[in-house]
Amino acid sequence: MAKLWGGRFEKEDMIPFVMKFTSSIEVDKILAYYDCLSTKVHVEMLHKTGLITEKEKKEFLPILEQLLQKIEKGTFNPEAFEDIHSAVQDYVSSRAPELAKKLHTGRSRNEQVVNDVRLYCKDHLAMIEEAIISLQKALVVLAEKNFDVIIPGYTHLNRAQPILFSHLTLAYVEMLQRDLDRVKDAYKRTDVSVMGSGALAGAALELDRKFIADKLGFQSISANSIDAVSDRDFIVEIVSALCFIAVHLSRIAEDMILYSTPEFGFLDIGESYCTGSSLMPQKKNPDVLELIRGRSSVIIGYLNTLFVLLKALPHSYNRDLQEDKKPLFESMRIVADELAIMKDLVGTLKLKKSYVKALLEDEFIYATDIAEYLVRKGVAFKDAHDIAGSIIKKCIKKDINISDMSIAELKKISDKIDEDIFDLLNAETSVKNKKTPGSTNPAFVKKEIESWKKKLKKQPE
Repeated sequence: MAKLWGGRFEKEDMIPFVMKFTSSIEVDKILAYYDCLSTKVHVEMLHKTGLITEKEKKEFLPILEQLLQKIEKGTFNPEAFEDIHSAVQDYVSSRAPELAKKLHTGRSRNEQVVNDVRLYCKDHLAMIEEAIISLQKALVVLAEKNFDVIIPGYTHLNRAQPILFSHLTLAYVEMLQRDLDRVKDAYKRTDVSVMGSGALAGAALELDRKFIADKLGFQSISANSIDAVSDRDFIVEIVSALCFIAVHLSRIAEDMILYSTPEFGFLDIGESYCTGSSLMPQKKNPDVLELIRGRSSVIIGYLNTLFVLLKALPHSYNRDLQEDKKPLFESMRIVADELAIMKDLVGTLKLKKSYVKALLEDEFIYATDIAEYLVRKGVAFKDAHDIAGSIIKKCIKKDINISDMSIAELKKISDKIDEDIFDLLNAETSVKNKKTPGSTNPAFVKKEIESWKKKLKKQPE
């Protein structure tokens, strides 16, 4: 098969092993639809600018339409070619040999591949946006369903203060909103057509760059032909945004893994998202969540790959840039899968309310409430902190709860303590006593749930 680049070589055939080493088709075949679509628009532009005739355009377009249909049906196999551009060119050549010689007029593979990738990214970023919103909606449903359930909140993996489970769930929604904003922001810098940049210097032909951009749905055209063919910042930025999503999903997964263990014990994950053990019959392993947690490392690695790939490249195009696509495509695939799985998994989660209630009987979790109670009585916070700490210390020594101490014993520690201290040793009181906006107070959390429901209702699913 003829090469797109063979003009100055005495023989076009490369050693098969070397050809295989340089080939990118295994990775860039995913761009087949976008390359064919771009080629179709390129033909329309060549006709508009008088570089091909009406008759030639009418001969070109049915061939490319047929190829688009084959690609969409999955019946086009480009595996034997060097890259997807060669495969599309050969398809046209096999049906209109002489006409196909004009197909590459005014364009270079250097710009083609960037434009194809930008089209791919626009489509797939839109899908990632939808998947994030779907997961947010599922989490808001989970929060509303369990609105009044109180669980221990943790710092350093130690019980810290009571919180509403719905408050924790909305924390995940907030994280995902930042992810959504980053994806939308990356989309803006992706939405640029580079066609007409040539190999690096532009073209000496009267090409209509704006026509191509408009037809392919791009918002603008690139300003500098050198930068256009060598820029991969948009790919790095996208993979960076995907890294954030993967890391956030990993952290959410870790919470779910921990809370579903017998040591925490208050969350149950649907069996469809767990596996058993080949040896231990009692096991219910959260393998899906563990893989979500584990695969975040893959995407972080891909981001590092891209930075290292770009860090010392001279301008403009270098073949090193062929290696940019696998990190992008794989990262996009992994994150899309994880978002879809997590959305469905969230729908299976169940809280073991009686188990949670038992955990909240550990009254040390109300130590901060006691310190703030003393502050409201005029005690300096540092002194209040020490008093609450002394109460806990005495309880530990005697192996008792705070409510097991008499008021007389408590007054020996501080004369500011009265009988009403025992009212604080209650999870409902603890969360209701929170005053600050954004806190776990049920009134604030309820408003947040309603706010998210309204906001997400406006978003497409």
